[in-house]
Amino acid sequence: MGSLDHAPQHSAEDTKRFVDAGYWSDDTLITYLERWAREAPDRAAIIAGNRTLTYVELLAAARRFANALLGIGVEKGDVVGVQLPNVPEFIIAHMGLAMMGGIIGTLHMPYRAGELAPLMSHARMKALICGAPTERYDAPATAFALKAEVPTLEHVIVLGDPVPDGGHSLTAMIEGGADDPIDWTPGPDDPTVLCFTSGTAAAPKAVLSTYRRIISNALAFGPTIGLSPDDVVMLVPPFTHVFGLLVTDFAICAGATNLLIDLFTPDALVQRIQHGRPSVVFCAPAHLAATLKSGLLDSHDCSSIRDVITGGALCPPAIAAAFERYLPNGRTGQLFGMTEVLLITQTPPKSGPEVRHHSAGQALDGLELRITGEDGNPLPAGAEGGLEVRGYTVLAGYLDNDEADRAGFAGDGWFRTGDLATIDADGNVAITGRVKDVINRGGIKINPTDIENFITAHESVVQAAVVPEPDDVLGERCCLFVELVPGASLSLGDATAWLEAKGVAKMRWPERLVAVDEMPMTPTRKILKGELIKRLA
Repeated sequence: MGSLDHAPQHSAEDTKRFVDAGYWSDDTLITYLERWAREAPDRAAIIAGNRTLTYVELLAAARRFANALLGIGVEKGDVVGVQLPNVPEFIIAHMGLAMMGGIIGTLHMPYRAGELAPLMSHARMKALICGAPTERYDAPATAFALKAEVPTLEHVIVLGDPVPDGGHSLTAMIEGGADDPIDWTPGPDDPTVLCFTSGTAAAPKAVLSTYRRIISNALAFGPTIGLSPDDVVMLVPPFTHVFGLLVTDFAICAGATNLLIDLFTPDALVQRIQHGRPSVVFCAPAHLAATLKSGLLDSHDCSSIRDVITGGALCPPAIAAAFERYLPNGRTGQLFGMTEVLLITQTPPKSGPEVRHHSAGQALDGLELRITGEDGNPLPAGAEGGLEVRGYTVLAGYLDNDEADRAGFAGDGWFRTGDLATIDADGNVAITGRVKDVINRGGIKINPTDIENFITAHESVVQAAVVPEPDDVLGERCCLFVELVPGASLSLGDATAWLEAKGVAKMRWPERLVAVDEMPMTPTRKILKGELIKRLA
C-alpha cells in the first residue's frame, strides 16, 4: 500500500543497534501530540496572528483531516505535496498525514510548474495542497495542469477560495472530516517526511525521513537548548525546508508553542518578537543581517528571547555578535544540519561567544564526526577538510538516485556532507565553506567564506558573496558581489583596504566588485552563487 513501498530502508542490524543504544524508539509524532493534548489540552500549540490552536484543538483538527484524506482515497504510504506558507493549516496537514500514515512532501513557495513537475513525478505525489489563486500565481490552475505531467497526481486540495471544480477545500476537510479513530497507526520505521535537498534536475535528490529519524533527532536536540513546554518557539525559515519542519516537530515533541510568521520582512520579524514574546527564535543569517541593517531593533523589545539560533547557512560572526547586543536576556548561537542527516551540531547555549559565534558547536549525542583529506583519510584535530558524519539520523539512501548514493557515502556508514570544516580538540565544529565553492586561482585554493564574513562586517554591506570568475591565465579569479545598505557605496579599493586591515593576504583579495540591488536567494535564504556566476558570463 502506498506509492513509495520501495523506499530505502536501514538494515535490520542498524535498526537493532540504534534501538539497543537508546537512540531510536517506537514513538511517532502523534505519540507526542496525543501526550500533550492529554496532559496540557489548553496549552497553545500554535499562535498565528490572532489565531490560537491549543494542543487538544490541533489533535482534533489533525484527526478530522486524516479521515478526510482517507475519504478521498489517499492511503497510508502515499505522498501528499504541500506548497503553503507558514500557516496553521500546514502543521495541521503535517500532523494529519502523520496520523494516517501518509508522507508530507514539501514544495517551496516560489516554485512554479517547471520546478514542481520533476519533483512531484520523482516523489509520485498523489495529492497537492496549495493556496488559492492570487494576482501573481494561480496555484490551483497550475496544479490541475500538472496532472498531465505527473501521472500519480489525483487530488488538488486548496486553502482558501475559490476552489476550482474537481478540487477539494482544505478548510472543509479540516472542519468537516470525521472525528473517528484511525484504523491503523504508522510504525516507527515508516516514512513520514520527504524533502528535496536542492535543484530540480531530471534526477532530484529526495530524502525520506522515518519517524525514528525525526523523533530521535528531536529528543537529542531538545536538551541541548533546554527546550521545555514553557517555551514559545518562533521559526522564520519556511516549513517547506527541512530546517523549518524539524523545528516545528521539535516544539511539538517538547510540548512547546509554535509562534508563526508567514512571510519574513524585518518589520514583521520585530513586530512578532515584541508582541508574540518568543523565548527561542530560529532563523537564517540573512534574516538577522536584514533586520540589523533595517535599524528597527533600536525601537523594539527583545527581552523575552533566551536564544536566537541560526541555521541553513553560515552565520558571519560579526552578524551574530551584533544581534546579540539587542538581547538583554539572551544570546545567539548556531546549529548545523542538512536534509540527509537532519540536525548534526548545536552550539552549547552556555558556551562563550568564541564558540557560539565562531563555530557550529558540537555533535549531538551518538553522532560521529570526522574530517578527511582529499585522499579520504581522516585528518587530525584542527585540520581543514571534508566533514563526514555517521550515526542514527543519517539517511538510508536517496530515493531512486544511485548516483547520489555513490557520491554521498564514503563507506562503513560515513556520509560526506560536502562541507569544509575543522574540529578542535574540544569537539567544536567550524564550518569553513563548501567543497564546491573553493576557487582555484592559478593553483592556489581559496575558500571564500572568511572573505565573505569580513566584508559582511563592513558597515555599508548587507550581504556579500565571493564567486569564481573565469580567467585565461589563472583559470579563476575572485569576484565579490555585494548588496549594500541603502544610500551606501563601496568600491573595490574600499573592500581590499578593509580586507588588508583584517590581515587577509593579497592573493585572496577579490579582483572585481559587483554591487547588486538584491542577492538572488533560495527559498531558505541561501545566496544562489550559481546565479551570480551566470551574471558574470
